[in-house]
Amino acid sequence: MRMSSFLSRGLSVGLAIVCLLLMSAGPLNDGLDAEVVRYTNDFRESLGLAALITRDELNIIARGHSEDMAERRCSFGHDGYDEREVKVQKIIKPFYGMAENVAYGATTAKEVVSLWKSSPGHRKNMLGNYKYVGIGTAKDKQGVIYYTEIFVR
Repeated sequence: MRMSSFLSRGLSVGLAIVCLLLMSAGPLNDGLDAEVVRYTNDFRESLGLAALITRDELNIIARGHSEDMAERRCSFGHDGYDEREVKVQKIIKPFYGMAENVAYGATTAKEVVSLWKSSPGHRKNMLGNYKYVGIGTAKDKQGVIYYTEIFVR
């Protein structure tokens, strides 16, 4: 009886740890984020450019901006860009430059990348001389998705 009680308690503790790890992994939008990167890289590669390398640190910074926009802590756009650039400069060494695309309202990765491809400034960023990418998405209370894509060389 003691052994089964110990195993049951051990199993409960193990499940609690797994749940904690899953909750601390961030929003459950990693699939959408990965799709945005995939469509971005497909676009780049279709024009003979190298695929961008995803960096988790950039994803965290991008997700933070999307969350700020979704929670109305800042207006939609590039508010706080300089602060994000300073954070990126501490991560990417050597740092040669950065660009950022933002959007909201698109419901799929394919749709947001298509919107960016149709906009001259966003398209220029997607096709720029960059090596790394970070993407972060967040939903507001109405379910509207906010996107931030960061490009770094």
